[in-house]
Amino acid sequence: MGSTAFLYAILDAGDRLREARAFDGSIALPLDARSHLLRAIERCGGAPSFADLARLLQVSPPSARNRALAAAGAGVVELLPCPQDRRLIQVALTPAGRRLLEGQRMPPVDWVFTLLNGLAPTTMASCEHVMRVLAARLERYEKEMRRARRGGPGAY
Repeated sequence: MGSTAFLYAILDAGDRLREARAFDGSIALPLDARSHLLRAIERCGGAPSFADLARLLQVSPPSARNRALAAAGAGVVELLPCPQDRRLIQVALTPAGRRLLEGQRMPPVDWVFTLLNGLAPTTMASCEHVMRVLAARLERYEKEMRRARRGGPGAY
């Protein structure tokens, strides 16, 4: 398998995982915009502002604001004034949002078992290592490209 075919196989698997359904017909791995928002808030480790969320989600601030408002309407996040600057609004997970995230972390066991049946733990560990290395390299490359666009140190 060539390098390009390898990368396209990863993309194809990702697309199929994104569309995968569990045996009961539900979405097997929630990867929708709201789930992405909740995971970003959790990764932040606190209550990010709309601007912080925009950076985390790589969307415009108005888009991040709209997503947060929709999630607040659904009761999975709450909007709070920033204690240091009352003009800023922070977005925090509600208990319902935390429960939703916890449920999303564990896809249906029977589906996972069927999907991964026959794959040796060493094979899965090797694959996970490859995915983490690729993700880290892509993240580093993206940072370098942003720095280059700004003309900062270490720019190409």
